[in-house]
Amino acid sequence: MSGEASQDAGAQLAADPVRLPRDEAPHLESDEWWYFTGHLMGTDPAGQQRCYGFEYTTFQVLGLAPEPLYFGNVAITDLNRGTFTYGFEMDSYPVPSTPNRYSLHTGDWTMSGGSGRHALRADITGYSFDLRMQTNALPVLHGDQGNIPYGPLGTSKYYSWTSLLTSGTIVDNGVPVRVSGLSWMDHQWGAFDFTTGAGWDWFSVQLTNGRQYMLYFVRDRSGAIVETLGTQVDQAGTKVTRLDPARIGLTTTGSWTSPATGITYGSGWRLNVPGGSMTVTPRQVDQEVNLLDTPQGNVYWEGDAAVRGAIDGSPVTGDSYVEINPTS
Repeated sequence: MSGEASQDAGAQLAADPVRLPRDEAPHLESDEWWYFTGHLMGTDPAGQQRCYGFEYTTFQVLGLAPEPLYFGNVAITDLNRGTFTYGFEMDSYPVPSTPNRYSLHTGDWTMSGGSGRHALRADITGYSFDLRMQTNALPVLHGDQGNIPYGPLGTSKYYSWTSLLTSGTIVDNGVPVRVSGLSWMDHQWGAFDFTTGAGWDWFSVQLTNGRQYMLYFVRDRSGAIVETLGTQVDQAGTKVTRLDPARIGLTTTGSWTSPATGITYGSGWRLNVPGGSMTVTPRQVDQEVNLLDTPQGNVYWEGDAAVRGAIDGSPVTGDSYVEINPTS
């Protein structure tokens, strides 16, 4: 793309900012997703502490069938058992007309909400959950007013709710566990070009001191990082800083090869950010969502991880979710 074309594209993006709550509702772009991840803890009826990571995503895809397709992905990382369980559901229906909010389903799985309040219900083999979320923090618009460059994939609209106080119940192999914790929601949409074979490494970081980071490293087909994006949210959740890509770095410190797909993923990372660095360590190495034999037809690693490092001269700890969408 020429410099002049790049400037024109940038001007067009800046002229069309994400606006909330309007853009909580579904759009008519070809690709869109509502993406929840979180870290939950509770005590079972026998008095044992239980710890879980979870993911629940709804993908809306237009143009592949006469009606929109909806793909649901749910995963539970059971940190007590050391297991990772996931499931897939599919549905098709007209794009819902839900001004200023969303209300989506794939089969019996449901997610709904808006303006920082959300409700999720789903079940997979051995587990079900019913969760409620709310926040007093502001939504986070990434990039230029919610517009980000997406490397070979094109451009994207993107915002997050990064600090969702979560409560509810996980039924763990028949045992109800009241849980609470902190979740993160991403909403992203655009006309993406997935034929390029591009992928990405994505990190949400929620530090115990209240500071949060979103870091996105987009890779081309060869695996080279060609787009780096970062956002920092201050401890109070009121100041959002767009990070200079030149001051963000990713070093992969280990690897894990899936016995199911043969894909080798990064497994352990060092993140450089302004003022310091953080080490991100998976709490389990196998957190691969393998949907190659479903109509969705993709595979990715989505995992609960621990964070430790130093920022501005002070030690930090926290939680992370990491998504690796492999290149092809």
